[in-house]
Amino acid sequence: MRVTILAVVLMAGLTACVTINTTPAGQSQTPPATSSNAGEQQSVLEAELTMQEKPGLGLLGTKNAGTKPITVQGWPKLSFSDPTGTPMAIPVKRELVPGEGPSITLQPGQTAWAGVQLESDDSDSRALNVLSVELPGSAPAKVKIIGTNGQEVIDTTKIKVSTAKVGTLQPITQGVLTFDY
Repeated sequence: MRVTILAVVLMAGLTACVTINTTPAGQSQTPPATSSNAGEQQSVLEAELTMQEKPGLGLLGTKNAGTKPITVQGWPKLSFSDPTGTPMAIPVKRELVPGEGPSITLQPGQTAWAGVQLESDDSDSRALNVLSVELPGSAPAKVKIIGTNGQEVIDTTKIKVSTAKVGTLQPITQGVLTFDY
């Protein structure tokens, strides 16, 4: 009985953690710890990817839409699904752009920024349906994609992706789009 109660208390404490633990660039990212009711968890994030004039280059803004501060550091986790809703195994390379990501405490309403480069290789590209972003402590959030005309991209299947790069989360937008080309 005591062991069960202790396990429940420990699980509750673990699921309350919202700090991103990062690994060095080039190593695989370990998914965040989840509880058994993770499917019921609602995202506290709002996210937009604003596409730039350079094809595939976008500015990702991830806003804390919750009521409690979130501390983040490192890279956001990106995931993709195709028009059938099937998860896409798109490799995402984490770049130190514009450099090491500082620890950022996002108060409700504040946004962290990262650069994203969606690359398309005609031989291996697939049509995108949904791009999602995730930070530990929240469920994945669907990313609203904004075109270069400032309007939301409604038909995201026109966006073809084979690989992606993502920079580190930053408290400001300066330098987050400086990927080496």
